[in-house]
Amino acid sequence: MKRPHAMLALAGVLLALLPGTGGAQAPADWPARPVTMVVPYPPGGVNDLVARAVADRMTQTLGKPVVIANRAGAATTVASNFAAKAAPDGYTIYAAGTSLVINPTLQGNVQYDAKRDFRPLSLMSVTPFVLHVHPALPVRDLAGLVAHARANPDKLNIASSGIGATNHMAAELLKDAAQIRLVHVPYKGGAQAGQDVAAGNAQMMFSAVIEAMPLIEGKLTRAIAVSSNRRSPALPDLPTIEEAGGPKGFNVVFWQAMVVPAATPQPIVDKLYAAIRKAVDDPELKAQFARQGVELRGSSPDELAALIDREEKVWSTLIREKGIKAE
Repeated sequence: MKRPHAMLALAGVLLALLPGTGGAQAPADWPARPVTMVVPYPPGGVNDLVARAVADRMTQTLGKPVVIANRAGAATTVASNFAAKAAPDGYTIYAAGTSLVINPTLQGNVQYDAKRDFRPLSLMSVTPFVLHVHPALPVRDLAGLVAHARANPDKLNIASSGIGATNHMAAELLKDAAQIRLVHVPYKGGAQAGQDVAAGNAQMMFSAVIEAMPLIEGKLTRAIAVSSNRRSPALPDLPTIEEAGGPKGFNVVFWQAMVVPAATPQPIVDKLYAAIRKAVDDPELKAQFARQGVELRGSSPDELAALIDREEKVWSTLIREKGIKAE
C-alpha cells in the first residue's frame, strides 16, 4: 500500500535533479568559496576586459572573489566544452560569446548543446562592428560600395578575424543580402586583419569599434556603416547598415552573456543573476566601455534564451547554405 507513495517521492527527487528544473537544493551559505568565471579568450582583449570588469563588480556583490580563468582555444570550443561539463554548483560560470551558437554547426564536433547544456542568466555586453574600407577604394557610402563590388565580382577582398568569427558572419550576410561577390580573407585576429586593410592588402572588413576607431581617426581607413540596428555612441554620425540603404533588419553584433551548467539550482541562479545585473547596470562601468564602442547590456534569462535561439537559427542556416567550413 505504501509503494505508490514511495514511487511518487522518488519521482519528485528525480524531477528535482533534471537539468533546467532548478529543483536541486543549494547550500544556504553559497558562495562559500571563490567563483570561477571561464572566459574563452586570451587575456587583454576587449571581451576579456569586459568579463574582468563584471567579475570585479560581482565580487563586491557576492562577498567572495569571482576569478577569471582564460581557456582560449579551438575558436572558443575548448572553453564551451569545459563549462558545459562543469559541476552545476554555481562555482563555475561561463562568459559565453556569439561563437557558442556558431560552433556547433561550423565545427561539427563540439561536446555541448547551446540550449540543452546551459542555463541562460543574462546578457552582459553587445559590440557592433564598423564596415570600413581602404581609402583608395572609390566609395563613400554603402550604395557606392555595393555598386563597385557588383562591377568587380571576386576582385575585392574582405578580411575577417577568422573563419566563423562574428565579423566573418557579418560579411557573409551582407554578401548574400546585397548579392555581391567578395573574396573572404581570414586572419588570426581582428587587429592584424585591420592593419592589412589599412595597408591595402584587403579592401574592407567589419571590425569591432575599438579596433576600427584608431584606423578611422588616423584616416588609414574610411568608415561606411555600423553593423548593429542602432548607431554606436562611439561613432554617432555613422549610419547603420539599414540606414545606409542596406538590407532591412540587418543587425550583427558580437554579444557576451553569462550562462551556467543547466542543472544549477534556482537559488544560486537568482543570486548570480542579481550580481550580474547590478554589474552591467552600473553607470560608471557603462560609460567606461561605451567610450570603447562596447555597450554593457543586461537581459532577463528568458530574453537571453530567445537571443540564443534566434542567433542559432540565423547562423546555422547561413553556414549550411554557404557551405562554410572551419579551418
